[in-house]
Amino acid sequence: MTRAAAGCAALVVALAVACAPAAGDVAPTPSPGPAARVGRAIDHAWDQATDSVGEALLVVRVRVALLDRLKEDGLRVSIATHDGAVELSGAVKNRSSVELATRAAASVKGVRSVRSRVTVADGTQGPEPPVARVVGSVERSVGDALLEARIKTRLLEQLGKVAFKVDVDAADGIVTLSGGVPDAARKRLAAGIARATSGVKDVRDGLKVQP
Repeated sequence: MTRAAAGCAALVVALAVACAPAAGDVAPTPSPGPAARVGRAIDHAWDQATDSVGEALLVVRVRVALLDRLKEDGLRVSIATHDGAVELSGAVKNRSSVELATRAAASVKGVRSVRSRVTVADGTQGPEPPVARVVGSVERSVGDALLEARIKTRLLEQLGKVAFKVDVDAADGIVTLSGGVPDAARKRLAAGIARATSGVKDVRDGLKVQP
């Protein structure tokens, strides 16, 4: 995973969430889809955030709050943070989500201020963004996005910077872990964290020990 230069002057983390399409009545096998998924999107943002655990935690917690409160519209909001200041952007379907996005972000511990550029999609802005196009089953997609974000939160809290190298993908409650960790103890801990997260049906541990 290529890391951005650690000496960037302003720390900005931008997170765009995407979900894989549903596969009917059969639980899909977790695998990278054509669009970025929650875990991978967070990892990409971290590459550009000089490994700040505090900033990454704030992004994930805001994402959880948006998905909890806005449901499908929470997938359409992008998040940028810098030193506790949060900026939201994107186009949502429901007018009520515009104000609700600000309130949801402001409710997260550690957020000092919120600036929102979230608007209501008017149908004249061209095709929906990829995150909206790939959503097959809204309820399933939001649930998987929440699951990935919650697991990432717990990994950050318990593993610190090691969590930056752990990819998390969820599909219908089945979680796949990939990436590398420094030792077997933290490999077991990461898998245990995922299994203990409410809503997880099964964990497929693809983590590698990379000292």
